[in-house]
Amino acid sequence: MKNLVLLVKPAAGLCNMNCRYCFYRSASEGRENKIMSEETVRALINRVKEFSPSSLSVMFQGGEPTLAGLDFFERFTEKIRAEISAPVSYSLQTNALLIDDAFARFFKKNGFLLGVSLDGGKKTNDRYRLDKNGNSVFPRILNAVSVLEKYGVDFNILSVIDDENAADIKSTYAYFRKHKFSFLQFIPYIDEGCGVSLSAESYEMFLKKSFDLWYDDFAKGDYVSIRHIDNYINILLGRQPESCAMCGTCGHYFVVEANGDIYPCDFYCKNEFKLGSVFDEKPFLLNEKHRAFIDESLIIHPRCKDCKYYALCRGGCKRDRENGFTANKYCKAYYNFFEYAAPRMLAIAKSL
Repeated sequence: MKNLVLLVKPAAGLCNMNCRYCFYRSASEGRENKIMSEETVRALINRVKEFSPSSLSVMFQGGEPTLAGLDFFERFTEKIRAEISAPVSYSLQTNALLIDDAFARFFKKNGFLLGVSLDGGKKTNDRYRLDKNGNSVFPRILNAVSVLEKYGVDFNILSVIDDENAADIKSTYAYFRKHKFSFLQFIPYIDEGCGVSLSAESYEMFLKKSFDLWYDDFAKGDYVSIRHIDNYINILLGRQPESCAMCGTCGHYFVVEANGDIYPCDFYCKNEFKLGSVFDEKPFLLNEKHRAFIDESLIIHPRCKDCKYYALCRGGCKRDRENGFTANKYCKAYYNFFEYAAPRMLAIAKSL
């Protein structure tokens, strides 16, 4: 089985917002940020065709991918249909500001799964997620969500967790439930030195409190999908987690920038990690640089070998590891959370 997973950035680092905690701004600074050209799209699809995958997953991210325009996505999916015989799935992460009826109809027709960035209610979302003029985008996001619901487009809510957002998790969860958002993904903040932080203590509090809120609903027969909890239960069921951050190894997908450059991970789109280009021959075959990147993710701290929760934790995401990629900065938070919640997760896994 040759499954190929691509994270495509059709608008590079271009964005119509100015989120204070954006980790990609620094990675894209100094580059020629522009929309992916027809030539690059053609080269990308040709490389995919030559790779001959048994299945293809295309995830569009940015910056803000919808800045590439609806025409771009229509042409891209048409070329895929014409050239790729393998099953194809699509997803797109968006701030939703450009979502309208035409976009929604397209997403529904082509089976897109959307990730809509929304940190919580207005106060929480306005904390870090503002437009270029410093104005709230909250009502525009809610309007876009209503358009997606109108056309039956599948979507998840993506919420970034820092110290302050972690402290608000009870009200945030209540807000999401009030609006019947039942597919949630909470993303730990990545430190970019912008005055935003997520301490191990705050993260532990978030993990415990969000689990309690989820568990209370689950016990009442009101299931909510929270990505990290779903993955932990899947691991306890003997299944592979779908989140690469929870697999214990890197190398699950390729990032394709708007200019065709290829990187091993969205968090490592820097020159020293560049793997090649769609204009190279066979760029999706494992090369020496990619192997070294993956090998670093396999390094574990000696204490991990004896930890009773290593099968659940697996060292966590490489971006959170310190001391030569051996120690996860949230190690204590994960351990204490598993002590707190693992018995209940195990009981649920056994019931399933």
